[in-house]
Amino acid sequence: MEYTQLGKQIYDEAVAAGFDSCGIIPIDKMDGFLTRLKEREERVPSSAGFYESLNFGHVRQRFPWAKAVVICTYWLGKYRYPQSLQGKYAKSFFLSPSNSCCMDMQKKCQQLEAWFANRGIHAEGGNQFSQISIGPLRYAAMMAGLGIIRKNNFLYTEKGSFIALVGYVIDEECLMQHTPALRPCADTCHLCQQNCPSKALKGPFTMSPLECVSFITTFAKGQLPEGMDDSACGTWICGCDSCQDACPYNRLHDWNTGAAYPGLEELASKLQPETLLKQTDEFIQQKVIPYTDYHVAKDEAQTLRICADRSIRNQH
Repeated sequence: MEYTQLGKQIYDEAVAAGFDSCGIIPIDKMDGFLTRLKEREERVPSSAGFYESLNFGHVRQRFPWAKAVVICTYWLGKYRYPQSLQGKYAKSFFLSPSNSCCMDMQKKCQQLEAWFANRGIHAEGGNQFSQISIGPLRYAAMMAGLGIIRKNNFLYTEKGSFIALVGYVIDEECLMQHTPALRPCADTCHLCQQNCPSKALKGPFTMSPLECVSFITTFAKGQLPEGMDDSACGTWICGCDSCQDACPYNRLHDWNTGAAYPGLEELASKLQPETLLKQTDEFIQQKVIPYTDYHVAKDEAQTLRICADRSIRNQH
């Protein structure tokens, strides 16, 4: 571990606030993401427009005053996840502590942000923005040594890939560099690719975002790209965990153990696709969409119905 005095202080404060870990890198370390992005676009040319629309690669240009990137991790496996929702709703969406139905992440961010303010440190990011606002958080976490990015493009720590990330840019120079002791993916392992239902994973560290089931069932409003069959989405209603669930580095965790996520177990029976189709817009807007981690907008109840209907057909 390599760090400066301020970097160690920020790390200690982040852990005290409830995060699992914290890494800090100079902001110019984010420049390498553009090379990776270019490589991905060359492998899947159809993805270029999608990534350009996100505009999160040029971090230094977007925050010319910033000197460092602070990235915090939070393991979602502290919660148990109802068996009846697995294969239908992505765990990282429904267990995210930044959901509007859970105040956990908000409290952690508020404590860290208050510490920044008391120290006179200008910080932007955290709960004030969407997850892509300050830039590619997985890449930042990897560069800070908090984990590695595996072939399915997810960041893994020693606890697996179901990790929530919170990032800030700050106007102070500091460092908290970790050294992960994680084995890389085996060259011969292609389980994530083989288990991707829509075949969006085109190769190691590469994907076609518009074909990803998580994108189709959320931002694409349930609509399939041209030429794709209904069966490509399997039974997923919101998000997709297929490549992560197939990964050997995630198989040790038992999702039947842990703390109960606020209100989720009581709601589980009403989230089954046959039941969801009969729910009113008001119910979906007030009870279901708050769990989708801002991937489904408040007025998009029909997106969940479209995906629930498809899930039923694919069950049979």
